Amino acid sequence: MLASLLSTILVQLGYAVLAIDADPNATLASSLGFRQPERIVPISEMGALIEERTGVRPGQAAPYFKLKPKVDDIPERYWVEHNGIKLTVMGRLKKGGSGCYCPENALLEALLAHILLRRDEVVIIDMEAG
Repeated sequence: MLASLLSTILVQLGYAVLAIDADPNATLASSLGFRQPERIVPISEMGALIEERTGVRPGQAAPYFKLKPKVDDIPERYWVEHNGIKLTVMGRLKKGGSGCYCPENALLEALLAHILLRRDEVVIIDMEAG
């Protein structure tokens, strides 16, 4: 709720805002008033994108994959926008025993680093408490 409030206030003050839902209970889109938030596909579930960028299909055990995949075009290609707030949903972690999650994590880590270090907007990240 705090991430939603901060995003809304900062947009009203004229800032460019990119909100990132990195909470396993992804409800930021709903609290920001996005229509059909359940239709927003989390980055961690974009299998073709993950395979293209890391060289490994999600869930596949692979000894080698790209640790620093290209991510600079991802925010513009996959964010959704509502009331001036751009939103990206990262996705939830897989449950234990469901296969390797390393390529997905590599992509998400590179994407977060890019967003936080290379972009010129306020970034609000909604994460799980604790």
